Amino acid sequence: MCGIVGVMREHGAPMNDTGLLVRMRERLAHRGPDDARIHLSGPAGFGFRRLSVIDRPGGRQPMVDAETGTALVFNGEIYNFRELRSELSRLGHRFLTESDTEVLLRSWVQWRHEAPRRLTGMFAFAVWEPGHSELTMVRDRLGIKPLFWTRCGGDLLFASEPKAFFEHPAFVAEPDLEGLSSYLTFRQAVWHHGYLRGVHKVLPGHMLSFARGRTNERVYWNLPVPRADVSVPASVWLERAEELLTRALKRCLIADIPLGLFLSGGLDSSLLASLMRREHTEPVRSFSIGYGDEAYDEGPFAEAVAQHFGLQHTHLVLEREQFESGWELLLTHRDGPLSIPHELAFFHLCREVKRQVSVAIAGDGADELFGGYGRVMRSPMDWRKVRLAHRMLGGRAAAAIGRALGGPLTQLACAEHVDHFLAVYHWMPFEEKWSLLSEDALRAVDHDRRLRSLFRDAFAAASAADPYDRVLHVFQKFHLGCLLDKLDSVGMAASIEGRVPFVDHELVECFVHMPHELKLEWKSPWSRLRAIGCSAASASERLDTTKVLLRRLGARWLQAATTVRKKLGFPTPLDDWLAHGGQNRARELLLEPRTLQRGLFRADALRALLARPQPLNYDFYGKKVWMLMNIELWLRTLDEHRSARARIGSGERIDSAGVVALTTR
Repeated sequence: MCGIVGVMREHGAPMNDTGLLVRMRERLAHRGPDDARIHLSGPAGFGFRRLSVIDRPGGRQPMVDAETGTALVFNGEIYNFRELRSELSRLGHRFLTESDTEVLLRSWVQWRHEAPRRLTGMFAFAVWEPGHSELTMVRDRLGIKPLFWTRCGGDLLFASEPKAFFEHPAFVAEPDLEGLSSYLTFRQAVWHHGYLRGVHKVLPGHMLSFARGRTNERVYWNLPVPRADVSVPASVWLERAEELLTRALKRCLIADIPLGLFLSGGLDSSLLASLMRREHTEPVRSFSIGYGDEAYDEGPFAEAVAQHFGLQHTHLVLEREQFESGWELLLTHRDGPLSIPHELAFFHLCREVKRQVSVAIAGDGADELFGGYGRVMRSPMDWRKVRLAHRMLGGRAAAAIGRALGGPLTQLACAEHVDHFLAVYHWMPFEEKWSLLSEDALRAVDHDRRLRSLFRDAFAAASAADPYDRVLHVFQKFHLGCLLDKLDSVGMAASIEGRVPFVDHELVECFVHMPHELKLEWKSPWSRLRAIGCSAASASERLDTTKVLLRRLGARWLQAATTVRKKLGFPTPLDDWLAHGGQNRARELLLEPRTLQRGLFRADALRALLARPQPLNYDFYGKKVWMLMNIELWLRTLDEHRSARARIGSGERIDSAGVVALTTR
């Protein structure tokens, strides 16, 4: 795993500012503590920081094809590099290293824009082709690895993390209000939205090329729209799950250094523990963390699984003071507000993991693919009730009744499935958020018109699918990005590479088409009848079973207690902490004149929210306050950056750099 940066002079002037490249590169030193190099070629320049995982002596970058001058910087792992190497060798290519980087370079020289479709793995890379005067940036199918770009001062910049752009003298670090608004509702800047104005993402499954003043965006892979294949029996789906998950895990085990496992003791990570124990020749080191409170700590479950499989397990207990101590440091690493409270605990865990390994397997992605978030994924049950009410009473009458009675019945006002989904899938409802925003901020975000259109488009694309499959599709397309961003940026803040077998694209392409009844299943016909009289949130995991197929797979490999346990999801006791001193800190921060003078939020609305804690499940009141604090603390990191730039100017010391050139054919 690595950090990559680059600059292209858009008007063709030579890129000879070595100092800029080095400063950008060193901003990402945490992503690659093992090596650092740069390469200049005409108007383009690349910088690289390396965390050595495959072919430690031979995989140095930037890597250049000596015959064509094609240069590559690459972050990630190509799991099928050996198969591609064999194919390329038959086509006449000769290899000088054992690295997946050289295979990727040769693949681009051979197939150019068709190369990404041949890759299996997680990757974000940039290629400069002097013969075509073209710079191309590519990101993996599901967005496991990040890649950002921006324009400033006549230069096109790219980097693994936006913080590298801060080194360009023409870059202005200003918050993007649409991105912050997206964060308050969905805990992330969804899809193309971002936290810094003018900073863009290369989207999952996309290629972006720049040549002679023209920009060309290509989509080489799209998340398949679900088409439930009811012709395949459950037993066959089960065999496919074992086969494809085992294959995905084997790919993730490719490394020349020791690997570990993030183990919560839940179903997903326990399945991976079982597979690692069978497929990995070295002793498996596993890691978990909790808060020492029985309701918020999965440590005993993780330790039971580790003991069952004979893993070398480390469990950390994090105190509240430790949790808060890394908050501002992690904000600078994340280049935006933190998405999930347990990111802070995960950061502490990653720093401990780094003492033993540099690569760790994670269970992220299983819930999105196999139906793990019952509270929202069961919501189509409620949507069908809304549709029934509309047919019986008429849409206007049903909506009027819902607004009059309030509470859960307000869902009767939803005219379309996407409206109902957005009414249940959020951390802060749109209407509540809008009441907090100032008039200027609300005008700037345009009542989230562009944000909501993303979900409308996704629902429209899946209009022919069952309502359950629509929801699962949207979770896979949008929600997963939040978790993958967290895994990469928090892990790499501690120089840890996270690998995600459940986000293997072949596994995804298969199981998006598995009928949702094998993901969410009623416990009995009586349970299904009882659910008619309650909400989806109260029915989930009480009257139904989530991740049905994975639980059946777990019955083959795991202890029974692990396969039936409810999802805990690494919660953080925010409400309790707010009640014991945290609320005072929140008031001090959010009602301070410095905060209010930004004009982002209404002072009276903030005071009202902080004065009346809301009795919500899942610490949702604490999450709202925590997110508001995240925004202000992150904005202060931008203030500090601007102040530092004003104080010190642009003078920097330049260090040495290197480049690796390879001959082809």
